[in-house]
Amino acid sequence: MADLSFYKLNYEIVSTDAAFEKFIGTLQNYFDADYYVDWDKIFKRIENHRPELHLLSSLCGAQDKRKMARRVLTDYPKVVTALPLLMACRNSVQLLDEKNESQVLTYSFPKQAKRLTEEEVEHYVRFLCDSRILALLERIESVPDYVTGVEVGMDTNGRKNRGGDCGVKAIYPSIEEALKKFPFLRSRSEATFDFLSSQGCVLPEAFRNMRWDWAFWVKDNSQRFVVMEVNHYGGGGSKLKAIARDYTERHNSLTSAGIGFVWVTDGLGWLKTKNALREAFETIDYLVNVSLAKDGLLEWALRRLLLTRIKGRKEFAA
Repeated sequence: MADLSFYKLNYEIVSTDAAFEKFIGTLQNYFDADYYVDWDKIFKRIENHRPELHLLSSLCGAQDKRKMARRVLTDYPKVVTALPLLMACRNSVQLLDEKNESQVLTYSFPKQAKRLTEEEVEHYVRFLCDSRILALLERIESVPDYVTGVEVGMDTNGRKNRGGDCGVKAIYPSIEEALKKFPFLRSRSEATFDFLSSQGCVLPEAFRNMRWDWAFWVKDNSQRFVVMEVNHYGGGGSKLKAIARDYTERHNSLTSAGIGFVWVTDGLGWLKTKNALREAFETIDYLVNVSLAKDGLLEWALRRLLLTRIKGRKEFAA
């Protein structure tokens, strides 16, 4: 169950209800600029295709766009590698044949340029027409600028994964502070099952494919380990209920194996799923957010799990 000793010592809180309200009340969103848009990735992709995108821009002002498209494809076949970017795709595109709607036409875009046959040129000209790209080029002046906008839109799909990175960045100063106070602790980020096994940690087999955000152990003592997961949820959703349940189950399995577990989670998305988080809070010994970590909860958790004898935890003997 939740260890309330930290709350009692620091905030004079003695009940689970009050401790949970403290936890909920200190949740925050920790988004850096890269969370919203990974500009480096976008600019790199644009630079990789910049010559081809500028060649496609030559179609914008052409009176006979089909004729110009044939010329560009014939003289500069590498432009084919850039065509998926205009459709917010990465590989192939399937389109219904407008002349025969029971047939699907597949357009593939090789990553390596090769001289196109006349038939292949006509194939891609048809793609430019059927996909409405030629119609688009009537309305824009710069294909690189347009593709930059497309890439920004596609990149928003990556925010879910980047949320965890924001959480790790936000908690890192508290990790550093704890390690300064406990120089005899060892730690490893992105700790795998095999690595921890090499250090003497006997994880349950169910975690063989896990990569823990952080692991901590006492130097020269292979019996005491803590693994830590870090995440961040700025938006709500039904999946948060399953996430809270999953981390509760992880805690129970690890505790039974004599391994400490700390779950660091933050973000205002949890405000929409309080009940699920409350259940996890009651079960997991150390549920931490960034604000409470700054107040010392992470340090407290490591001290209790690694350096203090805790009744019923055979691996945590001091």
